[in-house]
Amino acid sequence: MDKQVETKGTILYVGGFELPDGNAAANRVLSNGKLFAKLGYRVAYLGMAPEKDSFEGVREVSCGTDMYEEAHPSGTVAWMTHLFSTKHLKEVMGRYPDLAMVVVYNVPFCTLKRVKSLCRKQDIPVVYDCTEWSADTDGSLPKRLFKKWDERYIRTKIGRVSDGLIVISRRMERQYAADAKPMLRLPPLVDVNDSMWHQEIERQAGCFEFCFAGGLDGNKESLDRIVEAFRRLDAPTARLRIVGVSEDAFYAHYTQVPRTADDRITFMGRLPHRETIRYVLGCDCYIFVRTPDRRNNAGFPTKFAESYTCGVPILTTNVSDLGDYVAGMGRGEMLQSTEADVILAAMERQIRAAIPEAERSLDRSFHYETYLEKTEAWLAAMLSQ
Repeated sequence: MDKQVETKGTILYVGGFELPDGNAAANRVLSNGKLFAKLGYRVAYLGMAPEKDSFEGVREVSCGTDMYEEAHPSGTVAWMTHLFSTKHLKEVMGRYPDLAMVVVYNVPFCTLKRVKSLCRKQDIPVVYDCTEWSADTDGSLPKRLFKKWDERYIRTKIGRVSDGLIVISRRMERQYAADAKPMLRLPPLVDVNDSMWHQEIERQAGCFEFCFAGGLDGNKESLDRIVEAFRRLDAPTARLRIVGVSEDAFYAHYTQVPRTADDRITFMGRLPHRETIRYVLGCDCYIFVRTPDRRNNAGFPTKFAESYTCGVPILTTNVSDLGDYVAGMGRGEMLQSTEADVILAAMERQIRAAIPEAERSLDRSFHYETYLEKTEAWLAAMLSQ
């Protein structure tokens, strides 16, 4: 650690994020970290290495300073041990004698309890950054049963254990309000000064391109409805680009969808984050469809924050806090249901109302510096307890 850097102290972020941009979780914690750094704190991270990497202990991440990672547990026994172990956390904490706060990102409830027990002895506050209430997971039966149990405890009890909360939506804010802990609501944030948002884009002349960028994990998406609607769209020059999902993965997941050739649809598979943003910047309309259930209303889609920042029209459903933004957006529309007929009609309207690229600009609503004052007030409340 560079001891020459003077800060207000170190904030340590811990969780299942894959640094530097291996998943949406990493984008979340790094953007939040920029907020803390802007307010005078050093920010360190302990995340998870890619699943293919196997090693012991903690290693530094080569892409940046104050970034560490541990290996994914392999097998049920290792996974159970990992849930209750604070060994690697202790090791990283030991490198920062000026530790001001530990923020745990979406960790299981039992892990939160263990971290709180460890930090209480050192009088270090523990904050829970909560972005999801999900009982869905892959893996063994014990793991799936545990996830269902854990979701209930995350939804009802983390405010009683943690010293403070960072939440991603108004739904969560209402849920935890009774616990009377300092709480900060942060949607997914971006840094519009990053060169990623200022890339040169390539467009296919004479085409209107819809774009979806995401994955199939957690069964949150209704990508099959989007494909069904697009196939019925009578527009030879329309295109649908699907980033993050391969063609084989799509049909393996949506087994009820007939495998029909359509050269207007392009499956890109998983791409680096920067390249994904380039495709979103270059599309004519971004589209994603989610059912407004408890899980989707509690979360906040990162893809919405990113496409909104790009300034492109958006077609989506009324989940989470998206209505607050779409109402005054003036581009795109809120779908009234996830039915293919509704999506199809909206696609037709968007083609007719195409917005020229020259009329688009980056939107700063989700730029991290927009939340500086709010975050500073929350930190003051947290650290004065």
